[in-house]
Amino acid sequence: MPDNSTILSLPLILPAQAQKHVTHNEALRILDVAVQAAVSNRNLTAPPLGPVVGQRHIIAADASGEWAAKAGQIALFADGYWSYFAPQKGWRVWIEAEDAVATFDGAVWKTQAEGALTVARLGVAATPDVTNRLAVSAPATLLTHAGAGHQLKLNKASAGDTASLLFQTGFAGRAEMGTIGADAFGIKVSADGAAFYDALLVAGASGVVSLPQGVAAAGFSLRDAGDPAKQGAFSVADLTAGALRTYTLPDVSSEVAVLAGAQSFSGAKTFAGAVTVSAASADFGTASGVANYGLGVGATVAAATKTVNLGTGGVAGSTTVVTVGSGVAGAEGSLVVNLPTVTFANTVTAVGMTEAAVVAKYLGLGGASGDATNRLSVNSPAVLLNNAGAGIETTLNKAAMGDDASIAFKTGFSARALVGLLGSDDLAVKVSADGASYTTALTVAAASGQVSLAKPVILSGQSADPVAPADGTIWHNGSTGQLCAQIDGRVKALDSQQDLPFLLPPVGEYVMTTTGCGGASLASALAGAAGRIEIFPFVPRANLVVDRMAFNVTVAAAGALGRILLYDADANGRPASLLVETADMDCGTTGVKETAVALTLTRGRSYWVGVRHSATFTLSAWLAAMSPDINGGTAPNLNARKVLRRTLAFGTAAPASWGFTSAEIMAGALAPAVWLRMA
Repeated sequence: MPDNSTILSLPLILPAQAQKHVTHNEALRILDVAVQAAVSNRNLTAPPLGPVVGQRHIIAADASGEWAAKAGQIALFADGYWSYFAPQKGWRVWIEAEDAVATFDGAVWKTQAEGALTVARLGVAATPDVTNRLAVSAPATLLTHAGAGHQLKLNKASAGDTASLLFQTGFAGRAEMGTIGADAFGIKVSADGAAFYDALLVAGASGVVSLPQGVAAAGFSLRDAGDPAKQGAFSVADLTAGALRTYTLPDVSSEVAVLAGAQSFSGAKTFAGAVTVSAASADFGTASGVANYGLGVGATVAAATKTVNLGTGGVAGSTTVVTVGSGVAGAEGSLVVNLPTVTFANTVTAVGMTEAAVVAKYLGLGGASGDATNRLSVNSPAVLLNNAGAGIETTLNKAAMGDDASIAFKTGFSARALVGLLGSDDLAVKVSADGASYTTALTVAAASGQVSLAKPVILSGQSADPVAPADGTIWHNGSTGQLCAQIDGRVKALDSQQDLPFLLPPVGEYVMTTTGCGGASLASALAGAAGRIEIFPFVPRANLVVDRMAFNVTVAAAGALGRILLYDADANGRPASLLVETADMDCGTTGVKETAVALTLTRGRSYWVGVRHSATFTLSAWLAAMSPDINGGTAPNLNARKVLRRTLAFGTAAPASWGFTSAEIMAGALAPAVWLRMA
């Protein structure tokens, strides 16, 4: 007979087994988790603080500590400890935090929302059938975009099938549009849902539009694209009833001439032969109203050249004057040159435009060529931007705050430094060794003017302190090896020495939470009491990465438990927010008790560390000189005060915010000895 059941691995009661209730209860525990299963969440990687009996979680990936290597299992807190249940494929669990059911597929837990939904038919307020597998009954149907465009796709199996939209009245077709029985786009209409007429066909190969049923003359007209008020209409009113008339267009582009009546030809005319005007003076375009005249405006075929000459017949000593536009004051106009290249010959030595504003997309000076990025390009030993009688300002204006407005300093067209507004409105200086990777050296905040130096600053050593430096001056005295600053008219020196020596131990060794002095043999002891919390201030003298916290039990109490607390400090040095409340530590025996944590403590920052008691066990305590004094009180106290003491039921979680009150300062009480192990 097997020891466990086939499906849920429930322990089976064996013949003649002693303590059958143990096996039976263990099977009930598994069923209590697997049947009608529900968990709080599935995103925790470590046990929560202060769990309640019956609390369940699906352990998330990358779990650590007590939950390490148990990802995907169901964790149950009962009888003061966590139990773990490995799911089997097909288990379903209600996740309270997600308000959803998750199913274990043999590898991971998934909710229905995390997978594709595929159904054979779907009806929305309607009943689908084998043909209409999606049926919707609604005043309207909305298909909207997901951030950009939106396409509705109707895909057919072959060209001879139909992919269309059918518009019906009382489920009888009245209009249909799409690729109907072919790959050409068409629109059909029907008066009865049985006989359909092709109203429009668009050939897929050419885009040519056909109107098989014709176009009604009434309401049909050709309109001018630039002036929609201009239109030409057709009338068939004079045709004999039932008659069909055909008009054939000649193979030539021309005007329609009505020979039977008077007609004026005002359109453009083309003379295919050469035209010569030999008079000494000839005027073209003498109209005083709106006019348009062309010279050499005919299209030039590929590989052919068209030359338009103006005043090219001069000889040595002659003068050629070409005047464009009116010289009368107040007369306006513009010159448009569409040629891709405009060249001034070497005989042009000056271009005078003393009052002109020049606008060009690209400009190159000194033999340089502007391009799409460097629209102004200059080849020159130097560039002078001089004032016009007063100050001068060079403006680099960007479109938006996230753009760049900067000056780039390059070597061989590879940037080595950038100065300007780089991706924000703060002034920044960036440098690069290769033109690809940049390092920010300096930032000036636009909102405050505050200067930030992103990298260490190297101050050259001075042989002596400067004479009468201004307040705020900082320098490096190379003779004394000190960093100095002039503050309030006095020189303040900083060096590498600490107020108290401090040895940073290697990984796996311990740091005492003391002031660093006054210690000897820890003969002192601190008796606890049920529900008592005692914390004291501690300032690390180096940056500490901690993986364990410990205390030493000198007098045990049966069934006693203890926890270590760590709070940060507010601007007044008082305990503020809870950083750590450790797991329970067994204080029913004497000796060192420790628990795993993951902490990083910052040098020079104030913290409050201490111990919670469930019963009256006794701990080692720091000697009075080893922990800081706590200030406060309305009158001098002859006994140095070392701890804050509070009573709180051990089963209640430590306060997330301490809530300082001076009444908790204890005179004469020693600080509990707490050690930190380096990670």
